[in-house]
Amino acid sequence: MVSPEQISAAISTIDQLSNWLENAGLDQVAIAQFKFNSLAAMYPELKEVAEIAKSLIGTAFPLTEEGMTVTQLATIVTENLGKKIKPEQVNQALVELGYQERNEEKRTWSLTETGKEHGISLLATSATNSWSGVQVKWYRSVIPILVDYFPEQGDSSAAQESTTKSSSKGKKAWTIAERIKEQKLTSNPEQIQLIQSFADEFYLEQYGTKPPRLSGRKTPTSSYPSEAIEIVDRAIEKVFNPKKKSEF
Repeated sequence: MVSPEQISAAISTIDQLSNWLENAGLDQVAIAQFKFNSLAAMYPELKEVAEIAKSLIGTAFPLTEEGMTVTQLATIVTENLGKKIKPEQVNQALVELGYQERNEEKRTWSLTETGKEHGISLLATSATNSWSGVQVKWYRSVIPILVDYFPEQGDSSAAQESTTKSSSKGKKAWTIAERIKEQKLTSNPEQIQLIQSFADEFYLEQYGTKPPRLSGRKTPTSSYPSEAIEIVDRAIEKVFNPKKKSEF
């Protein structure tokens, strides 16, 4: 059997990790589940006890919904409104509604107290790559709120979107350097790499995987499909106009 001293040391380590997850905005129920999963992983002989504890937590705090990503929300809102609503627009709407906040340093989203009525923060791992971290999921209760929100915003971005589509027509994929040249901007290698890092992150948020890399390049170079050109433009805007209000 595991000694009390071993369990105490394990719990101390797990608590430290749990504090980091709490600071990242992870839901308390999910944190409790993490603690028992971790204890069972460190000491398999305690797995049965951990499962009993997890079962009690699930009974006391049932998750009525699995929750949806902003990409899934964007699809549903698009179907309801009959016009294209992009995931980055949903993210910005949720910020404007006071439901979530963006930590630019950590590049993560977190729920506000008000937002916790409509969403949950969970520990997630991508099925397509090695990424893992805290992910905000949204309940269906937020859908009618978003549907009411977007018609009030007008179509001020329609002209810009039309320009983007027309300039992108005929080209299947873009690199950051190609898009900067297309927009007649002047940049240096450091700026290109910074823009690419932002674009890669935006792409990961929207598609759940990182964009493909071009082979035969000394410097790792991402290639973005034409349907994701808005992501590239958003990353360029973030670097060239850092004081402009973010759209993501």
